[in-house]
Amino acid sequence: MTHMDGFADERIAGYKVWRLRLPVVSRREHGIGAVDNAVEILLLELASTSGLKGYGEASPWSVFTGSAEASQAALERYMRPVVEGRRVADIAAICADAARAVAHCTEAKAALESALLDLAGRLAGVPVWALLGGKCRDEIALSVSLADPDFDADLRLLERLRDDGVGIVKMKAGFRDHRFDISRLERLRRDWPELDVRVDFNQGLTPGDAMQRVRDVAGFAPTFIEQPVTADQFSLMARIRETIGVPLLA
Repeated sequence: MTHMDGFADERIAGYKVWRLRLPVVSRREHGIGAVDNAVEILLLELASTSGLKGYGEASPWSVFTGSAEASQAALERYMRPVVEGRRVADIAAICADAARAVAHCTEAKAALESALLDLAGRLAGVPVWALLGGKCRDEIALSVSLADPDFDADLRLLERLRDDGVGIVKMKAGFRDHRFDISRLERLRRDWPELDVRVDFNQGLTPGDAMQRVRDVAGFAPTFIEQPVTADQFSLMARIRETIGVPLLA
């Protein structure tokens, strides 16, 4: 008997979508664009025939993965018809049908999967990890991004992070000149040697600059370097990977 057997007859009787605009406390710079003023997200609520509810969130970014408008249309127009009335236990089949119903819109599809798992866990009376094969660890370390164009503000944030026991930071790079990135890494290694530092360019480097700039960053031995160039630069990514001793993520 599986956890799903306990609610085999439960169906999705309610489907609601909210589009929310959330204020951004401080401007965040990334290699491919900035996050400022506010962000828009979508919340999906699924209700079972017995009245329990599960929730999922879509957090798109227009310059990177997609727009809030696209996620909203995917959830309300294209995915709703393949979800309503289905058995909650048929998570994989529902997600497969939703994937075929509309191209791209990965955030909306993630929101649907999250809401289905949340609802299934509530119906079964178990945490979602129990539906996914079991718990692998008791704690997950928190990573915080350093992306404020005012580095002094990020330094103040680091003090709070230290007090809160956060030991992982991802430094956003490539949105200003190279010296700015290097000076921040120098400061982090000097004043916070205990930090687990990762560097993310968010596809912000040009092919001509990428090789040398990534090599310079690799000299600070970050845990990994992420997305130095655009997603279609496969051969350049391979060449960069051959020249550095740091894991390269894309």
